[in-house]
Amino acid sequence: MIQANRESRAFPILFFLAMFFVFFTFSAPASALTEVEVNPVNTPHGAVVLIVDGLSAPFIYPELTPHALDGTPLEKAELENLPEINKESARLLKFRAPQTFTEGGHSVLITGNPGADSELVSFKDATVFDILHREGYLCIAVMEKGDSWSVCAEQDVFLRDKNNSIKNMAIVLEQPEPSPGTPEVPEGLLQVLEEAAHKAPGYVTSKETREKYSGYNRWGIDTACDIVEYMSGNRPGQKYLLTVNVGAVDMSGHYRDNYGYIDCIECLDSEFPRLYELCKKNDIAFVLTADHGMGFSKADSKGGHQSEKFSVTDEAQLVPLIVNADDVGIGVRRGEYGQEDFAPTLLGILDIPDRPRFAEGNQILLTDHVNLKVELPEKGSVEIRKDGNVIASLKNDDQFLFLGLEPGSTFMTSAVLDSGNSLEAKEKEVLLETDSVLEFTEKGQKIEEKSGKNTEFDTGSGEKPTSAAGFEKGNSGTSDSSLKHLIGYLVIGLVNLAGIIIIAKILKKAQETGEEEK
Repeated sequence: MIQANRESRAFPILFFLAMFFVFFTFSAPASALTEVEVNPVNTPHGAVVLIVDGLSAPFIYPELTPHALDGTPLEKAELENLPEINKESARLLKFRAPQTFTEGGHSVLITGNPGADSELVSFKDATVFDILHREGYLCIAVMEKGDSWSVCAEQDVFLRDKNNSIKNMAIVLEQPEPSPGTPEVPEGLLQVLEEAAHKAPGYVTSKETREKYSGYNRWGIDTACDIVEYMSGNRPGQKYLLTVNVGAVDMSGHYRDNYGYIDCIECLDSEFPRLYELCKKNDIAFVLTADHGMGFSKADSKGGHQSEKFSVTDEAQLVPLIVNADDVGIGVRRGEYGQEDFAPTLLGILDIPDRPRFAEGNQILLTDHVNLKVELPEKGSVEIRKDGNVIASLKNDDQFLFLGLEPGSTFMTSAVLDSGNSLEAKEKEVLLETDSVLEFTEKGQKIEEKSGKNTEFDTGSGEKPTSAAGFEKGNSGTSDSSLKHLIGYLVIGLVNLAGIIIIAKILKKAQETGEEEK
């Protein structure tokens, strides 16, 4: 009897081991990435994106002058620290928000789509957070405002003011259900965030309006500094994106007239240096921008940005974009740019050529190099040449990343599969103006482009040159080779299931035979 019970207990254990063996013996196909620095690059260890809610570029840029709706020139903020940061950074003079309200501004920034909303943000592969998660980044957010459910759901962990109120500040720590493969949030970081949430109300206890508003912003900056210090000291190998939204400038515009607005900006200016210097010290890209600006009907009036009379003004549409990182060139860019360009530009600063799924904006090239990612349908080798000379050759993988290429140059890229299967085109000529993803497909499959402004010439098929900007809204951004992988997964699943059933029957028969012998 004792022996029979032992065998009865052994059956589920053996069954579990059998399942474990089958699944790991017939593993699913996996993609890998091999990269090479053709020329040296200084990729940041991460980025801090500071979004100052309601910060209008005409009120802080020396080249611009803010005006009221009645045409009266308005007073500008007198700044001490931001001009010094500008001297070491790239700055876009005209960076325009297509949607002048908080949810829209945040959605455009992270998707690269000028019409983005919270629903679009929630789609698969729609945001920079989705791209960064695939690259092993941890996504952290400190959100005083702009904390729409879809933006928060993209984070690994975040703090938010559930009341969006200076008078009744209530910071909560939340951690969405992690997606498979995303980095684990360190316990020490959770402690840092919990302490920051606990200390938050103490920043707004002053009865003086000016100190209350500046304290609200100060909490966001101080918390960001604590996070950067923790990650640099305790997780130096973990790349991360920290998104920080401070909300008092916007509230000042709405409730304190234009003088209270610029006063809040000036107070915030005194908070910038600590976070900026921490980023520089720890090789973290520092990015300052806004979701929208702020307009005023006249001097001494309260401001707005979303209503029709304000939304069409430069004061509401023009927001700053200031970027500091090792490889980012210093100086003012005087072209016309939009918030939809932000997502591909941020990824470019981090040397990641991929784009969010619905991005319509273009990468603003702020570095002196571009990067090329080459994707194959299966393992093979890739070689890139310039002016007939081989500059890099990689093999035995299905994804390759070539870093540090010269912008504006034309490269010949050739690929061969290890299996000997035929490609639609074995060679492609590409003019790299910005980062690009170049995909080779098997013969008979339709090629799908993933890059921005770069022009590709297919030299193997005899077809006319095609633009690589053919990314359409609604397209998943994956090649038809994904279908082949899906079929492979289904076949593997059926094999696994059949193996489990067979092993189960064998084990059950053995159990029954043992019981009959007793």
